[in-house]
Amino acid sequence: MTNHPRKQIPLGMMFILGSLIGLLSSCGPSMPQEPVPLKIGERTFAMRLACDPASRERGLGGVRELPEDEGMIFAFPQRSVRSFWMKDCFIDLDIVFVDDRSRVVDLGQMKAEPPRTANESLAAYEIRLQAGAARSRNPARFVLEFAAGTIDAIGLSIGDRVEFDAETLKSVAK
Repeated sequence: MTNHPRKQIPLGMMFILGSLIGLLSSCGPSMPQEPVPLKIGERTFAMRLACDPASRERGLGGVRELPEDEGMIFAFPQRSVRSFWMKDCFIDLDIVFVDDRSRVVDLGQMKAEPPRTANESLAAYEIRLQAGAARSRNPARFVLEFAAGTIDAIGLSIGDRVEFDAETLKSVAK
């Protein structure tokens, strides 16, 4: 019987392999590719996604124009009464609050707020933004933002259904 020395796996390689196994085992549903299609009646919109705290906070901030066939879907891990403000947003928007069953539970319009001024504290700016916030009266799981005038143009009402891959967005919302 011959003894063969065991080959040692370098420590660095073990760390890389362990990390890779950990990443692969923790993979859940993957984020859909943007844009995500959303249909309301006969109209289809190409929607940007905001499924985690950082992307929801950024939202459409910094956007200077939004084509009439585009928008953003904010997906949340659970239903709740929602409040949205216009931080760093330069355009007026329509906002639609949607429940777990893809039904519209509230609607509103949001006016662009002037940017924070040099002599305005962050606290004062946020108080000003909160004063103009759009709030849902009913719990929503998703919030949709469109170019101003979209709600009226398509005749959207509370109780209407919007069509999008809600189940996938529920599974990836953080």
